[in-house]
Amino acid sequence: MIRTSCPDLRQHKCSTVIKCIHCDGDHHSNALKCPIVKSYRATLTKKLLSVNRPPPPHSAWSNNNNNNGNANINNNYQHNWSDYPQLPPPQQQNIPYSAVSNEMINKIGELIGSMQKFNDTLERIEKKNQDFEQFIVDSKNNDASLSKKLDQLNEKDKDYKKVHAQHDIKLTRHENVFTKLVLPMLDEIAKFMVNINVDINRGILNADFQVTINRMRAQLNNVSLNKDF
Repeated sequence: MIRTSCPDLRQHKCSTVIKCIHCDGDHHSNALKCPIVKSYRATLTKKLLSVNRPPPPHSAWSNNNNNNGNANINNNYQHNWSDYPQLPPPQQQNIPYSAVSNEMINKIGELIGSMQKFNDTLERIEKKNQDFEQFIVDSKNNDASLSKKLDQLNEKDKDYKKVHAQHDIKLTRHENVFTKLVLPMLDEIAKFMVNINVDINRGILNADFQVTINRMRAQLNNVSLNKDF
């Protein structure tokens, strides 16, 4: 049947669908539930039993030969029964090889049953193998997806490092501007405010303002030296 649907077996692709080649049923071709296999086994059993069937009685054989004798007489042939004496009766009524044949049939049936169980075991092993192969495929797909996500995280990490580096550059630039320009300028303003906080006699006009300005200058100095203020 495969030859008919696919002449070149190298191009055949299994669909994993169980189909009997005898009756197109959803079972294996040698399954005992196949009607054609059942019919074949029944015919084979009958044939084996018919081989072991005892010969017909002598009376039936005699009647048949009488009819043949009449035909032979018509053909000018004289049949003499003394030339064909009757065989003695068998010493044993039960034919020994009949039981052997029945035992053989039973053994064949047991062998077929064992083969069916073996086929069922192979089917289960094949099913587990297919499940394992599917698990491997799914694992590879999951690994590929995880690897893709890791690559995306690495790209985001690189982008974050770039942004962080740019941010550090900006902070350094702002720090330089603040320490080299803003702080000195504020210090000069504080010095100027201290100088103008005196009267004509060089006396301090506002002592609290003088203390506040000195404290602010000390804090600015600590900031420029990265100290706590």
